[in-house]
Amino acid sequence: MKSSIIRLTACAAVMLAAAATAAPVSPTALNGKSALFVVGEAKKGQPNDDGLIKEYLESRGVNVTLASAKDSAAAAQGKDLVIISSTVDARVLGDRYRTVPVPVVTWNAYSFGEMDMTGKALHKDFSVVREKVFHNANHAAYYAYSVSGTKPINQAAGLPQGIFAPLTFSAGETDPSWGKPTLAADISVYFEGDPDKAAVFSYEKGSLMAHETPAPARRVGLFLGDNSFSVLTDATGPAAQDPKSRDWFAGRKVFDAALRWAVSPPDAPAPKQDVAQFESRLASFAKGKKVLYVRRFDMPWPANEASDQAHLAWLRGLGFEVTAVDQMEPDSHAKGKDLVIVSASTNKYKIGNKYSDISAPLVVQEAKAVDSFHMVGRRRNTDYGVNDHKESLYPPENYVQLLRPAHPLSAGFPAGNFKLYKTPGVLAWSRVPPGAEVIASIPNQPEHGTFFGYEKGASMANDHIAPARRLLFPMDATRFPDLTDEGRMLYGSALMWVLSAAQGK
Repeated sequence: MKSSIIRLTACAAVMLAAAATAAPVSPTALNGKSALFVVGEAKKGQPNDDGLIKEYLESRGVNVTLASAKDSAAAAQGKDLVIISSTVDARVLGDRYRTVPVPVVTWNAYSFGEMDMTGKALHKDFSVVREKVFHNANHAAYYAYSVSGTKPINQAAGLPQGIFAPLTFSAGETDPSWGKPTLAADISVYFEGDPDKAAVFSYEKGSLMAHETPAPARRVGLFLGDNSFSVLTDATGPAAQDPKSRDWFAGRKVFDAALRWAVSPPDAPAPKQDVAQFESRLASFAKGKKVLYVRRFDMPWPANEASDQAHLAWLRGLGFEVTAVDQMEPDSHAKGKDLVIVSASTNKYKIGNKYSDISAPLVVQEAKAVDSFHMVGRRRNTDYGVNDHKESLYPPENYVQLLRPAHPLSAGFPAGNFKLYKTPGVLAWSRVPPGAEVIASIPNQPEHGTFFGYEKGASMANDHIAPARRLLFPMDATRFPDLTDEGRMLYGSALMWVLSAAQGK
């Protein structure tokens, strides 16, 4: 049994090491690229910015071909990028670009649903914030909120977390838009302090979009309206030398970064590997790593105690140097440790706020304490809860739905339903803040993340900044022995993802 466990976790180690990590987006990523720019017909008395956008793309070295809504999607063949303007009649365009294996960037909100980038319900899944109808909301869209400097598009734009102005205040009708993507998307920017109103969002190739559709290539949704490009903010002159002004007037940078990210090579899933030949790699990875395991001592429940003991034996068998401490001991025990694991055998009301601000990477398994660790909001049974046998609205569950197959935390497994445990039981759910990277949701609960992580420096709940990598793995107090072989591989990948940041990998 021990040999089997080591082999399985070795697979996770190898797949993590082999997974392609996203290279920084190049400032010149657009240069030499070819783009199909799908635009509407200019109407008398209704000017738009399509011409300005074409000029801008060409100034960045893009070879632009124009197309109309009626043209065949075959025109996208051989192109590096498809761009769909808000001026296009979405009813005529339909879903013809939904399955093209070419990156797509669109600010046509009515096409979000046709592309499966959101659902199809107007003002619920997406909206166009028309100035005359939504006057106050339209004016509020001149300010937006950057989720986190760790998000790929934000990184490419050099945009930190916080409020900024994407648009210059205008007396005209800019009619910006927003969408509500799935948990598989990265939300970079949102409006009105509401993460459900994403102004900039993106899907990696293969991630599950609406209706469980895998993204055929990278997809990006933007907030522009017909006349928004000309009023995108940009820091020039003396303002460009002032860091706070650069971060405030960042609309043009975000637009450009979204295009550059879209045409950059996508992340690749970890390849499937034969597990037996890589046992030594896992042992090498674990050897010498100091792990603090926080649990409850003297538990009156045999199943909980047996699960903790099996978990500890597994960690030590891999070569981790594990120190187990009781939940009531001070969190100064974390000093000098490479990793801290908080077992679900702990009690939220006893552990309190301990370990929430430590500088070491942290893996949390106690579902009811996620708010104490700044991982989700504070409302129990609204922001977080569990599927269980008690009074939950949601029944016990042993499957999760993997959302991002290209992410190292997915351990090379494909998107879709994944058997995490052998039998149904307690499974944690959270309404995850947009600063996280959600790896898995719960089947038939599309807004409930159950396995997610934060990069160091990411924005967590209530604007807390992650001091190091943080991860929620949904493993209740009795569940370690019930993990499937594949589930143990997924957990192994989680431990190595958290630890890899500390090692500079």
